[in-house]
Amino acid sequence: MNIHRVRKRKAVAETIGTLLILAITVAGAVLVANFVRDGFFDVSQNPSGPDARADSIQLTGYDTRDSNSDTLIGIPTLLNDFNEMLCTQGDSVQCTVTLLTFNNIPSASGTEFIVLKLRNMNVNSIFLQGISINNIKHNWRENTGNVLFDASVTGIPGTTYPLAGTFSIIPTAEKQNPEIQKPTNEVLGDEEVRVIIKLSHDIPQDIAMWDSMRIVVNFGGPQPAEFNVISGDAKW
Repeated sequence: MNIHRVRKRKAVAETIGTLLILAITVAGAVLVANFVRDGFFDVSQNPSGPDARADSIQLTGYDTRDSNSDTLIGIPTLLNDFNEMLCTQGDSVQCTVTLLTFNNIPSASGTEFIVLKLRNMNVNSIFLQGISINNIKHNWRENTGNVLFDASVTGIPGTTYPLAGTFSIIPTAEKQNPEIQKPTNEVLGDEEVRVIIKLSHDIPQDIAMWDSMRIVVNFGGPQPAEFNVISGDAKW
């Protein structure tokens, strides 16, 4: 005689099962929401305010070459003095910068230039409040506003080109009047600009070719954007 044993199994109540499914669904929705928020640019309605993120601004190109033949990023008259250094102090054999000449153009023993291409990834404006090069802050030079950039001769330092330790802003090459320096430090939403920086005499030593340069861009957010570029290099 075959004896069939009946085993009793405990089942999960329908109410508890439904609650478990709901909890799993909510947890999945929260996980996806966090992934989307962190994985894409934050398009803030107040990009220069406390919610602006460091990735609100993007470095799209730069030119740190020490060239007296090819202009930096194709900007007419923007040349350095070819001496295998980016001169700030005149503390190397190649550089002749002095306290009397550092505001001159590079060929007249002034400090040298670098150029950054920056794009505002927000829908609203940001303002370039300061750019630090190797921990030395460079401020926007207001007097350059609406003036044609011209570094062909040492003319009026701080007007036709920025003073040492300051920067001016010009549009990209395809824009109208691309060599006219902008009247404000505002970068419109989704705008790309070229930032011309004349290196500060406060940078403690001349910058050798192929040295890393730490760039920190303060645009009004709680955390500035930080980039590393190589001296003597060009990418755009």
